Amino acid sequence: MAINRVEIKDFLVFKGEFAADFCPGVNVLIGENGTGKTTLLKCFYGATDTIGYTTSRYFDAPGFVDSKDDVYISRVTYDVPYEQYNIQRKEISRSENYSNIAVFMSTSEEWERINDEFFAKINEIASHSEDGKKLNDEYRANPLSFNVNKKSVMIPSAEMLSHSRGMLAMYYERKMPFDQTQIDILVKAQFPETREIKPNAKRILGKINEIIGGEVFYENDMFYTLKKNGERVYFTLEASGYQRFGLLWKLLRNGLLEKGTTLLWDEPENSLNPELIPELVDILLELSRNGVQIFIATHSEILASYFAVNRQKGDSVMFYSLYRDGEQIKANASERFDILEPNNLTAEPVKLYEKEIEKGLGGNG
Repeated sequence: MAINRVEIKDFLVFKGEFAADFCPGVNVLIGENGTGKTTLLKCFYGATDTIGYTTSRYFDAPGFVDSKDDVYISRVTYDVPYEQYNIQRKEISRSENYSNIAVFMSTSEEWERINDEFFAKINEIASHSEDGKKLNDEYRANPLSFNVNKKSVMIPSAEMLSHSRGMLAMYYERKMPFDQTQIDILVKAQFPETREIKPNAKRILGKINEIIGGEVFYENDMFYTLKKNGERVYFTLEASGYQRFGLLWKLLRNGLLEKGTTLLWDEPENSLNPELIPELVDILLELSRNGVQIFIATHSEILASYFAVNRQKGDSVMFYSLYRDGEQIKANASERFDILEPNNLTAEPVKLYEKEIEKGLGGNG
């Protein structure tokens, strides 16, 4: 599965109509704060998450909806071009005055194995049947008993594994108002490891092993890195930059970043020493070569530039600049980061250089 296009109308920061096309490889989103980068990631996650779960995620777009709030996505449209299932489009509506979010996805070999039972459950939920409501209640009561969505992974900007102890219990039993994406990443990191490690994943796991000096494990409601010398370092004490790589290691080891999946990562540069950024970029490019579609929202010129420099012939990489035109959010796209406009990531270093020159010439006294 790959996200090809998004269309949004009157939703949160997206006033009026917004549309953008995406590549099947790495998609790098830049833009000022408040231009919708994280919102787009959550829209994509909401679409793929709905497809992956067998419960009523049509009405719970992650990160947007709280049962106590009046704001919700009242209609989400998914184009699923699978003629063999006679499913062209699903439209779920809760209000006459609704916002539209349409996410268009392409087929994959994985989708061909989806069976009729799955769609029967989705249809039960969509039609508000008693069986559908029962499934939703069962999920709310015991979410870990349901299949984890293997179609997409969203890594939020906040580091979550060091906060694992008791967090899911607080969320599900005490109804603490955490962002759904933060909860989901904890659930996925706790997912059982696969019996077999595929060769491509094994190669990337080896690279991360060298960076963090060990492997990541989950035990007694806590994550830790088992270093090569036998030392056990819990994530609460692990270097923050290594935590980012450690989470990626665990998701790979759990089989959640395989061909046909989507990785959505909000500000992966957080806490990373600049010398580790090219290592991360190479790992993400290799994941994309293995069939993982990747969306990155970033404020780092270094990160974006390394995608431009480290890409190899045949790599699919696109850069997108989200910007305001009056009240509307628009997007420009380019295969080249250096000619992408507007580009606040490259503009600010130029401003800094000009100030340094001015100061050197005595412009500031």
